[in-house]
Amino acid sequence: MASWSRSARLLFLWGIVIVLAGLLVYFAPITQSRYFYQYADQRPWLGIANFANVVTNLPFLWVGILGLAQLRQSPSRFSATALTPDSRTLSIAFYLGLITAFFASAFYHLAPDPWRLALDRLGICIAFIAFYCMVLARYVSPALARLFLPLVLYSVAAVGYWYLSELETGRGDLSAYILVQLVPIIHLPLILWLFRTPPTHNAASGPNRNPPSSSSLYYLSALLAYLLAKWAESNDAELFHRTGEFISGHSIKHLLAGLGGYLIYRGILAAQKKQG
Repeated sequence: MASWSRSARLLFLWGIVIVLAGLLVYFAPITQSRYFYQYADQRPWLGIANFANVVTNLPFLWVGILGLAQLRQSPSRFSATALTPDSRTLSIAFYLGLITAFFASAFYHLAPDPWRLALDRLGICIAFIAFYCMVLARYVSPALARLFLPLVLYSVAAVGYWYLSELETGRGDLSAYILVQLVPIIHLPLILWLFRTPPTHNAASGPNRNPPSSSSLYYLSALLAYLLAKWAESNDAELFHRTGEFISGHSIKHLLAGLGGYLIYRGILAAQKKQG
C-alpha cells in the first residue's frame, strides 16, 4: 500500500467506509447490554451520586479549557502559521466537544437513563468527529475539513435513531452510532501511515516516505489510549474487583479517554511548532 498512488489510497479509505457500513447494516440491530446502566461503582460521596463516574470526567474539562486558552493566547500565530482558518475552527470544535462531553457525561452519570446517555454521546461525537476531520484536513486534503458539519449531522441522526429505538424496544439499535466511532478508529492509523506528512508539496507524486512527525505519534498514542479506554469500559466490574473496589473500569475509561484528549492537544501543539 505504501507504493499506491494517491487516488488508490483515497479509494482504499472509501472502500473501508462502504464495507463497514454494509456489515453494520447486515448485522443490525446491534444492541447494548440490558445491564448497561448498572455500573459497578455506584457509591455516592459528598452528596454526589455515582461520585467516581462523575468526577473522572474532569480531564475532559481541563483539556478543553487548556486548548481554548492556548488558542486565545496566540490567535495571530495560529492564523499565520500552523492552523488554517478551517483547522482552527476544527480545533475549537474539538475543545468545545471535550467540554460538552464533561458536562453531558457528568450529568448522565448522576442519574443514568437513555435521554442523558444520548446527550453524553453527542458530546463525544463532536470531539471525535472534529479530531477525525482535523487529521483528514491536515494529512489528506484541507478541503476535507468541510466534512465536519455533515458528519456531525449524521452523528446527531445516529444518536437520535438509537434513542428512539431505545424508547420503543428497550434495546436501542447502535449500528448507525457505531459507524461514527469505528470509521475514524480504523482510518486514523491508516491515514497517518499512508499519507505521512501533510501535503504541503506535490502530494500527487506518490507516497511520502518521511518518518512520522511528532504530531502523528501523539495522535497514534491518543488512539491507543482510547482503545484502552474502550477495553476498560467493557471490563467495568472486573477491574473494580481487581483494584479492591478502588476504581471501576468505567472510571478508568474516563481517565484514559481524557489522556487521549490531552495527547491530541499535544499533537496540535507539535504541528504548530513544526510549521511555525
